[in-house]
Amino acid sequence: MKVRQARAWQCIAITRAQRLALTMVRVLLVAAAGTALPAHPQQAAPDLHALATEALHLLNASRIEAGLDRLRLDPTLSLLACRHSQEQVAGGRVTHHSSEFGLSTERRVRISFPHVPRLAENVARNRSVEHLHESLLASEGHRRNRLDPAFTDVGIGLAWDGGYTLYLTEVFVTSTDGGPLGKPVAYYFNASPGTYERRDDPRVEQGAQSITIGSPRPDDPEYWTNRGINDYRAGDLDAPEAAFRKALELKDDYHYAEYNLARVLISSGSLRQAVDLLDGLIESDPGDLDAIATRGTASLFLENYAEAADFFRRVLRQRARDAGAWYNLGLSLEFLDRLADAETAYRQALDIDPELTAARIGLARVVRSPNHLAGTLLPLEFSNGTS
Repeated sequence: MKVRQARAWQCIAITRAQRLALTMVRVLLVAAAGTALPAHPQQAAPDLHALATEALHLLNASRIEAGLDRLRLDPTLSLLACRHSQEQVAGGRVTHHSSEFGLSTERRVRISFPHVPRLAENVARNRSVEHLHESLLASEGHRRNRLDPAFTDVGIGLAWDGGYTLYLTEVFVTSTDGGPLGKPVAYYFNASPGTYERRDDPRVEQGAQSITIGSPRPDDPEYWTNRGINDYRAGDLDAPEAAFRKALELKDDYHYAEYNLARVLISSGSLRQAVDLLDGLIESDPGDLDAIATRGTASLFLENYAEAADFFRRVLRQRARDAGAWYNLGLSLEFLDRLADAETAYRQALDIDPELTAARIGLARVVRSPNHLAGTLLPLEFSNGTS
């Protein structure tokens, strides 16, 4: 991967900033995709059942205010939502895709309820149920799901990262006849993790019933997206780009494939194409903090350091304990020769994640510089938000 990256830049005179950026490419991309937050055992565990009840009350209150019917809370959908929130905590990022099982929202829900005519999912993280509620209503796409008159049932699942953050998953479904959804056929998590990606076609049991759950086939964009992710993790660039483009041929608005394609394009040096993709994702969902962070990474490589800093600040206003975003902000400010501000950002990153080696190295660079006291200190007051 490093050879390809160097080749992509060989026709350009490499500046000090470019040399530093190229050595940090893997850290930047990983951090942009989301950094797991450390546990804080001193925090008292919240009552997740009580918080889920509060979340349902706020959701239905907003629907009543809009002149819509309440949503029924379905126990199976809530179980699916809880499991997905727990997986997001484990991965440290907000996503609709289950990387553990290799499944999209649609497949996870349809394994339990194959015949529902319509479904949707909201995912978010924040410090409180109230902030989650307010931020979801402020985002057009999330608000549209919550206030869709066609939906009849909802599942609400919360998980806690052990420190300051609640992860929320809301699963919305339209029942076939307007009545309760009834008994699920099966649960996706009854299969072994990774089974779907290995294409073993597992059989999962639900009571006296048994169902064979096949993996996505080549006519499914999820098939190509999973394939691209696996190739990218193996260090390839050509194969995942082709796979993600194939997924988008099958479904041109498959945002998860677009996001991962943008990451591959950044790695291969096709920065302008990556920027176009990310700008489209952010326009369609201004609350997509992972896309915003990755857009900041692209700006770093394009040497638009002030722009990059603005993107990382947008992330930190809503995700204040994101060590990767603090590190990337520090790198942006270092390139702008705002070394005192960069020092502050690196220290914030290390306060959250003391094992973030790149931030420790960055801090050592700026502190040793004779100009490290130049500039003004960053304001550290950030508001809460959602992803």
